[in-house]
Amino acid sequence: MDLALRPEDEKKADAFAAFALGVVAEENADQDKMLESYRKALELDPGNPELAVKVAYELARRNDPSSAIQVLKDAIKASPKSALPCIYLSQLYAKNLNKPELAIKYAEQALALDPDSFSALQAAHELYSSNGQEKKAAELLDKATKASSTSGKYWIQLAEMEQTLWLKDDNTADAAQMEKLNAAFRKAVEFGKNDIAVLVRAAEYFRATKQHKAAIPLYLDVLRLDPEANGIPKNNVRDKLSECYLLTEQRDEAIKQLEAVVKESPLRLETYELLGQLYLEKEDFEKALTHFESGLRLDGGAPANYHRLGFLLLRTKRYDRAVDILRAAQKKYADQPMFSYMLGIAFSQTKRHDEALTAFTDAQTLAEVKSQEMLDADFYFSYGAAAEQAGQVDKAVNLLKRSIELEPNNAQASNYLGYMWTDRNERLEEAGELINKALAIEPENSAYLDSLGWYYFRKGDFERALKEILKAQAIMLREEQKDDATVLDHLGETYLQLGKIAEAVTAWQKSLAIEKSKKIEDKIEAAKQKLTKGSAAPAPVKAAPAPAPEP
Repeated sequence: MDLALRPEDEKKADAFAAFALGVVAEENADQDKMLESYRKALELDPGNPELAVKVAYELARRNDPSSAIQVLKDAIKASPKSALPCIYLSQLYAKNLNKPELAIKYAEQALALDPDSFSALQAAHELYSSNGQEKKAAELLDKATKASSTSGKYWIQLAEMEQTLWLKDDNTADAAQMEKLNAAFRKAVEFGKNDIAVLVRAAEYFRATKQHKAAIPLYLDVLRLDPEANGIPKNNVRDKLSECYLLTEQRDEAIKQLEAVVKESPLRLETYELLGQLYLEKEDFEKALTHFESGLRLDGGAPANYHRLGFLLLRTKRYDRAVDILRAAQKKYADQPMFSYMLGIAFSQTKRHDEALTAFTDAQTLAEVKSQEMLDADFYFSYGAAAEQAGQVDKAVNLLKRSIELEPNNAQASNYLGYMWTDRNERLEEAGELINKALAIEPENSAYLDSLGWYYFRKGDFERALKEILKAQAIMLREEQKDDATVLDHLGETYLQLGKIAEAVTAWQKSLAIEKSKKIEDKIEAAKQKLTKGSAAPAPVKAAPAPAPEP
């Protein structure tokens, strides 16, 4: 007898048994048995609002709203302080029976029972709005924003409801609404500071509305709380965080996040590309090259990646590596003239002049068919310089003239052609005009000033030559913090003609220290012998004869 259940406990035990049978039936997809067992459990224990809602939902789904309503009303009687049955009863009256007055009545009743229930708030607001009671809807929402709830979930749901109502397609809202939105999301963060779901949703809102500074600490908190454990890929968070850093001009912090991404996911091509670009902007060429080459290996060599890597290798004067990369690109994309063009530049810089001319010729032939815009002043300048270095002077002249025709204010091409003629002691008047034209465009360009000095040297005006070459050297030392071997050679030649042999030797020695040259060594030796013997200064170089008229 002492083991027998009291009648009320026996009733509860039967209710649990019926509920358990319902769970088993639900898992076995036996909907009829499930409903039968759950209804029996409710009859035995009507004070279970969650189960009442579940049964009512199933009855409504079976197009039996009347029975569903009765189940919910019984639940309200059994649990008069629970808002849940009232909320679902409100929905049944609104959606199944089209009785808005009763729907609103039960929604208001639910809200009165549980003022912090977002479901009750949402139900009442939707009913007010859909039944022309906009003022009540607005008042309800305004009251909700002053709620005393300390639930992060409540505030994030409220904030997202306001977001749906107020935020436009371009993620903007009027100033007052935006301030209310921000306040709601901030409250969500305040009360949900350890809830990853709340933090992620708030961060996404601030990022979408371009409030990137506000999003940054939220993404950092998400990373701190281990998003992977909550089904959120950590690298997705890092991507968005790095985007916010970039948009707030915090490039180093963005790089730090992206480096973490490639460390964890070494096969993400787009991250290598972005990192390469960021390092390029920082002029950290070593790291830029490392990431661009990683990207090239991953994507099998897309044209854009070949172009970007080839350009950077040329810029950083890694010409041998550039030749290898650009040859591979040229072979893979034989119809794209840009790779032949860049390869021509690389060959020129490695003094493979015949191969350079072949590459430029191929580039021109291809470009004339499909990329004529590539044949601009820069192209013809580079082609002309390569021809001059290969000893094809007439070809170089024509190409450089073409560059100047396409861009009359092309100082680089004007100086190159003028210096080329000057160095060859040919057509000096035209050469002087071209060099002066270049200097009119860039008066402080040290290379152009050296050309002018060398022009005066060829004309036999050594004092003026010295003045211009020294000026060129001073600018070069100021701006580039280093001397140039050619400028120093010109300086030595000029000093020699002015009888300043010791100064000439010093200039040539500096030139030799920068760039080994047998020619310079011979000049130094000859000058030292003159100093030792106390020889007189050499006779001045004769001025060049007047140029012959062009045919």
